[in-house]
Amino acid sequence: MNLDTIQSFLQAEVAPKSNTIDSDANALFCALQGLGKLNLLALRVPQKWGGKETSEAFFGEFQELLARYSGALAFLQTQHQSAAGMLAASSNSTLQEKYLPLMGSGEVLLGVGFSQLRREGEPLTNAIPVDGGYLLNGVVPWVTGWGIFHEFIVAATLPDGSAVFGIAPLARGREAEKESFKGLISFSEVADLVAMPSTNTVTATFNNWFLADNSVVFIKQPGWIHEQDKKNVLKSTFLATGCGLAGLDIIHDVSRTKNLSFIDDAFVLLQQELNHCRSAIREAQQHNNIGFPEKLHLRAWAIALATRISHATIVVSGGAANYKHHHAQRIYREVLVYTVTGQTRDVMAATLEKLTVQSASISSSFPSKTITYSHVIHLSHVIDTNIPQWQGDPSVEFITVSQRGKQGYYLRKFTMGEHSATHMNAPISFEDNGIGIDQYTTDKLLIPAVVIDIRKQVEVNSKTNYDYTLTIADVMRWEQQHGEIPPGNLVLLNTGWAQKWGDTDKFIPEDTAGNVHFPGFSSDVTKFLLKERQIAGVGIDTHGVDAGINTEFSVNRLVLEKPRIVLENLTNLHKLPAKGIIIAIAPLRLRDGSGSPVGVLALF
Repeated sequence: MNLDTIQSFLQAEVAPKSNTIDSDANALFCALQGLGKLNLLALRVPQKWGGKETSEAFFGEFQELLARYSGALAFLQTQHQSAAGMLAASSNSTLQEKYLPLMGSGEVLLGVGFSQLRREGEPLTNAIPVDGGYLLNGVVPWVTGWGIFHEFIVAATLPDGSAVFGIAPLARGREAEKESFKGLISFSEVADLVAMPSTNTVTATFNNWFLADNSVVFIKQPGWIHEQDKKNVLKSTFLATGCGLAGLDIIHDVSRTKNLSFIDDAFVLLQQELNHCRSAIREAQQHNNIGFPEKLHLRAWAIALATRISHATIVVSGGAANYKHHHAQRIYREVLVYTVTGQTRDVMAATLEKLTVQSASISSSFPSKTITYSHVIHLSHVIDTNIPQWQGDPSVEFITVSQRGKQGYYLRKFTMGEHSATHMNAPISFEDNGIGIDQYTTDKLLIPAVVIDIRKQVEVNSKTNYDYTLTIADVMRWEQQHGEIPPGNLVLLNTGWAQKWGDTDKFIPEDTAGNVHFPGFSSDVTKFLLKERQIAGVGIDTHGVDAGINTEFSVNRLVLEKPRIVLENLTNLHKLPAKGIIIAIAPLRLRDGSGSPVGVLALF
């Protein structure tokens, strides 16, 4: 079964009931049975035992999907999958034959109870070897799945510091008794948890309970749990990133109803960072040379980012998020669980460090807000009185008002239109409620960029006319060579037009009917880039991002529906690489300006 099929099932059968699943143990049990009917509850178990034997990468994607649509279901099935994995690694073939073939379908459901091994100091649960097995005494503080799981794998510390793991009952009654040695396991009331209460977490107390040898899964050396925590530090990140995706779903839905640009901006920035985080986790998962400190950083990043996204869902949802069964409230609670799942001192320290350092606002590629570059290219033309001007625009004038010989210093005043020379357009140009150039925040003026070169297409097309526009096919060809355009990037279009800058008739050519002709972006490709690639804006080396013949300015209107970037009359694009560029934009902060001449620097 592929991930698309699993996602379709989750969207149809789980997502609509996610709040009920979070609070109702019976609904959670039914959802778990749904996964069992698809035989998805033993993904890491070898096929010879009836499992799927999926890759670690697939399992991570699966965990992320579940966490996106139901945190409670994701968390509960993780316990069962963990138990199945432990049995698969056991040398007790009797247990394997008894349990594993029935675990994928959920006919047998097992939980786990060994988190107490992580605690420092005296062991909470002890095991004493006796004839035929072990006597267990002590407390297991967290056992999830009361009334859902049939049994669970318990761990207890032996006198030499090693730990024995074995099968123990998780009965529906208040107590489960064993006749041997008159031992007893008692269970507390279900914990009154604020997050995922349907998972039915209890505390188990062992009083001389007998664990028979034939129920032992394995014995692990002292410190085994800590070694596993380091080895598997990335596994829980998929639950956190899935929670982050769930939060983004909520923010996206809200943005479609409230139509507020700042919500859209927040969504793009958070989505961009989450995509970077997910990519970094997957890359680290595939490479054995990534050290523990780097993996720990990724774990903390995933937790902190999911926390910020969940908080953003509260912000955009407003007062309604205070209701217990609001989706944003559920996501906010779920991230609490994923913050402490499998938490160690190292994870705690890394998470606190991440939470107390301001995260990068645009791209996690630069987590320390440091830009490294070896080249700086000016992308702005020199402003002079003879630059090419759009018909009807104010001319550029320089008037000397002070001279060194008279006033002791040289000073001029100048006049020009807001859309002359290398310039930036503002939404107020086309939208009644659009912002002026003075209202652009600094984070929008320092952004990553890519360059798409269509000089050849323009040259071929110029034999008939100059109206070539960038197509989706052009973008696809660029991405085949350079990879998908990342969200939040500025797309710069190199048409080769800048070389005509010195001649107005060539730079803004008109036909006999007075129609202007030069290349640009098409409306279709602009819609594609905005929706599918979530770009930060566009820039071009002609006088307009709209092709000259486009008198409706449709590209400008599409891009500037929100406070994005539109740069026109750029130069030196041929000196830039295709990607890996940071663009610094410096407009004049003209009050309510429809645009402004800009200084634009490219760093790479």
